Amino acid sequence: MRARFDREPPLIRRAFYALGNYITAVQIGQEGMKTPVIVDRFWHSTAAYAIATAVSGPVCNLPAEGSEVYCWPSDVLQPSLVVCLTLDPEERRKRLRDRGQGKTEEEQELEHNQLFRLKVEKAYQRISGPACVTVDASPPADLVLQQVLLLIRGKCHL
Repeated sequence: MRARFDREPPLIRRAFYALGNYITAVQIGQEGMKTPVIVDRFWHSTAAYAIATAVSGPVCNLPAEGSEVYCWPSDVLQPSLVVCLTLDPEERRKRLRDRGQGKTEEEQELEHNQLFRLKVEKAYQRISGPACVTVDASPPADLVLQQVLLLIRGKCHL
């Protein structure tokens, strides 16, 4: 279904992802009663991309830190921890290539438009409730996994 909506105009795509966040939040609420839940992309991703897309011009044109646009919606379940894995652009391109899947329009935009990438990163950093913990994903996957597991154990008391 994602592939279908990734071909749609940005407004339709954003609506699809926002709705997906609400559906995911309900599922997390149910599963989270029994076990820890890990989700790849959630509200941070949807909001950061929407803000970066909506704001034209340089990074300084983004809403100021503390703006209500960065507040977690009260009707979406908040995770205990949000981790943002970062890579330098060349390594990111290599891993996307090795993944063997097509790139979304957003992935292409991140690759070719440094200003857009900077706006997305800054928006991620400004989202509150919960804040995003950034982890450098450049080391080998097993080392990154160990680092993230330490964060999960510490934050989620596992």
